[in-house]
Amino acid sequence: MDIWKDCPQILIHKLFLTLLIGVGCLLVGIAYFCFYHDFFFLVLSAAVFISTLIRSAGLYHIMTQRRYEVVEGVCIRISAKPLRRFRKVYIMDADGRESALMLDKQAKVKIGFCYRFFFKQDSRPSLGSEYLDTSLSTDRLLGLEELGEFAAPLPQKSGDHTTTP
Repeated sequence: MDIWKDCPQILIHKLFLTLLIGVGCLLVGIAYFCFYHDFFFLVLSAAVFISTLIRSAGLYHIMTQRRYEVVEGVCIRISAKPLRRFRKVYIMDADGRESALMLDKQAKVKIGFCYRFFFKQDSRPSLGSEYLDTSLSTDRLLGLEELGEFAAPLPQKSGDHTTTP
C-alpha cells in the first residue's frame, strides 16, 4: 500500500499505538470479567476500545487524505504564561521566517533543536483572541519529530582557505 510508504513514520506509529492501547484495554476487561464476573468493567473497557477505534479511524482518514500540515524548523524561543496549559513555541524555518506555534506543555521541545511538527489541516477562522484560538484548536497537533540539534555551518573568514574534513 502506498499509504505506508508515503506517510510519515510518526503518524503510523501513533496510529498503531492508539490501536494497541484499545486492544489492550479490551483484553484486560475480558480477563477481568472472566475472573471476577464484573460486567461494568467489561463495558468500560469496551467503551475505551470503541473510542480508540474511532480515534484511529479519524487518524487513518487524515493520513490517507493527506489532511495534515508539516511545519519544520529550529526552536528559537519558548514562552509560557503561568496557569495556562499551552506555551508559545517560536520556530525559524530554513528561509529565516519565524512562526509561533501554540503547543501543549506536555510537548517536549527544547531551544536549539530542529523539529518537524504535524498538524491537522483546519478550516476554522481565527477569532482574534489567543486564548479562544488555542482552546478551539487543542487537538490539532498530530505529532512531532525531533530532527537533532541545530548545527549551523561556521562562517569562513575571507582569508581562511582551510577545509574541514
